[in-house]
Amino acid sequence: MEIRLATIKDCKQVISLLDELMLEACRLNKQTPISHTENGVREKFYQEEIQRKDIKIFVAEENKKVVGMAELFIVPILRRGYYQGVIETFVVTENLRGEGIGSKLIQAVFKYCKEKKITVLKLTSDINMKDAHNFYKKHGGKYTEKLFRFKL
Repeated sequence: MEIRLATIKDCKQVISLLDELMLEACRLNKQTPISHTENGVREKFYQEEIQRKDIKIFVAEENKKVVGMAELFIVPILRRGYYQGVIETFVVTENLRGEGIGSKLIQAVFKYCKEKKITVLKLTSDINMKDAHNFYKKHGGKYTEKLFRFKL
């Protein structure tokens, strides 16, 4: 298993993982799944993200298949005077969870952040993904603040 930065060739597999994550979130939140595939918007966003210097997509690849991914945003925090990492998306395919893939993936993100002198890393997670929360706590994550979402 290899952890690496995503390339353009990974687009379909990464989006498939995102679909899996969205279905899981809908199931846990008792919501009807919504299609996010119209007009190729996610493919366009993916192409944009892998070209940007302030966004890194890490993938876990096993047997030429992307089985996990982390989407890292690097954000300047004016108030504090430093760059902060924000993991917006973190997922390992459901049938391979518990095999150490997520641990290797998050360790790769930690290593990258340390190399770039990023000392604070935040992560968003659906409120009902208790197993994910336990995983983040196991890797040193602390619940420190609330996140409010505004639907515009």
